[in-house]
Amino acid sequence: MANGMNRLRQLEAFRAVMIAGGVTAAANILNVSQPAVSRLIASLEKSLKIPLFDRRQGRLYPTAEAEFLYGEVDRAITSLDHVTQLAADIRNQKAGHLRIACLPGFATSLLPRVVAEFLAERPDVTMSIQTRSSARVREWIAAQQYDIGIADEFEGHSAVNHESVNIRTVCALSSRHPLASQQVITAKDLDGLPMIIQDRQNRFYHAVKAAFDASGAVLNHRVEVRQFATACLLAEQEAGIAIVSSIDAAEYVGRGLVTRTFEPELPFRLDILYPKYHPRSLLMQEFITQFREKLMPFALPDEFAEPI
Repeated sequence: MANGMNRLRQLEAFRAVMIAGGVTAAANILNVSQPAVSRLIASLEKSLKIPLFDRRQGRLYPTAEAEFLYGEVDRAITSLDHVTQLAADIRNQKAGHLRIACLPGFATSLLPRVVAEFLAERPDVTMSIQTRSSARVREWIAAQQYDIGIADEFEGHSAVNHESVNIRTVCALSSRHPLASQQVITAKDLDGLPMIIQDRQNRFYHAVKAAFDASGAVLNHRVEVRQFATACLLAEQEAGIAIVSSIDAAEYVGRGLVTRTFEPELPFRLDILYPKYHPRSLLMQEFITQFREKLMPFALPDEFAEPI
């Protein structure tokens, strides 16, 4: 019996002869000599113990057995060619599937643009995106149900690797608000004014509250929300003023919302999670690289840590 590589060459020669109608044309297709094609055909017939061609006047005429066999051989080689091309696409980050779990707000801000740009250059790449709370995202990543997680308030997990980036926050308010004329807004400026705050279980809320307390200002809780996007929409409608991630605020600037520098600086920590015991594909690594690049305009200087 022929070994695997030799058998493949035999089948390729057989297929070429069937397609081209002769040894000479088949040799041109395969870029080999005519005698080489003849030897491959003869060795295939010997190993299969099936006559594949009648030889008359120096020409090869397919037998009924050859006609029957050809369809299966053609499908097999076509499939192998597809596998070879697919492997090349995977190697060049042009094919594969990525699973992303993230906070709901992030799925309506920066992430869609990053994903759309990434997919535009990779027509054979597919993705699934699921949104849940940070706690659930962490659980999914630990269970290797997703490749990448985007969360906040990550406190560590033995089955999860992570990297964190401190995102700039801004004061978001209606363009019609009197404070919109200032370039810098302080906690003292917001003393007693209606505020749209993060829910009180969130670490970022406590950072805001501490900043107000330190300046002697009163934090007037008018509306409590879970997502920065909701806070931006409410601020735009003059329901109050919000201190939000610059990523979320960027989606609403120019639509009746303005942003101003807030002092003191209150970074919002974003966590990128990975399954610790699941190897990162080349496609995943390429996506992470592009994702980091898109985060950089919103990140505080020197705040992007290397993966842990």
